[in-house]
Amino acid sequence: MERGERVILNPFKGKNIFITGGSKGIGLGMACEIGALGANLAIIARDKDALQAAKERIEEKGKGSRVLAYACDVTDSDTLKDYIHMARYELGSIDGVIANSGYCHPGNFHELEIEDIDAQIDTNFRGVVYTVRHAIPYLLENDTGGFIAITSSPAGHMGIFGLGVYGPTKAAVSNLAEVVRHEYRDRKIRVHLLLPPGTDTPGYREGAPLYPPETKAILEGGALLGVDYVAKKFVDGIANQKKTIAVGGSARFLLLMHRYCPAIWECYARHKIRVARKRLGELEEHEELDRMNSEHTESSGE
Repeated sequence: MERGERVILNPFKGKNIFITGGSKGIGLGMACEIGALGANLAIIARDKDALQAAKERIEEKGKGSRVLAYACDVTDSDTLKDYIHMARYELGSIDGVIANSGYCHPGNFHELEIEDIDAQIDTNFRGVVYTVRHAIPYLLENDTGGFIAITSSPAGHMGIFGLGVYGPTKAAVSNLAEVVRHEYRDRKIRVHLLLPPGTDTPGYREGAPLYPPETKAILEGGALLGVDYVAKKFVDGIANQKKTIAVGGSARFLLLMHRYCPAIWECYARHKIRVARKRLGELEEHEELDRMNSEHTESSGE
């Protein structure tokens, strides 16, 4: 385990944590980790069946932790507000909020359907804004404050080919995290920014096949990490009060390169794009030759 990431004291025991996107992937992984540390949880997601399965899994790992599960779309501000209010009064307080819901639909920008653009903006930005906005008043009730963790992405800190909507929405919530940290630091509310690497989640498995070749080339070489590993790193980072928690060597390397050597990042990205397009051109050339050979064979056999 990396230095500074081990949980020496358990800040979650007996606390009440609210998590959006808590039925699958990293959200569920964090819920299980936090539940195992003795916290009570309220999880939000849209799929009722997945929520029930997640609730049972968290309870199994939580060793007596109370788990509430609410079916809700985070883009529905009024319903989300009602459920946060309900969680506060059923659990007695809200001590931490993890705004984790997200959606990625990659593709060449001019080919994206408007509904896919809207879905990413609504889930990744509006959903996070609504969650944080409705939860903060309950955190302010606590004498000891609490924490907010916002799941962003390395794609929100650098322009990556094919992520023309996902990246900007994640940039927006990264900025939101900084703003909220400034506004509420003196009121004992900590704000953590979570930057996951490529992680083997259901969302990743749905989105990865849609990557343009150039996107695949830029991201190739990075390890695809397991959900449990990433979730544990995030929970350890929150416990140790780290402001920004970036998991995985490849993600941290790209972030550092973009921040301190932007010219190198630009050259790297352009090179990968050229390589991908060269491969694509060669593939199309081979396909054309195969087509011509097939037509020649067919005409010779007549």
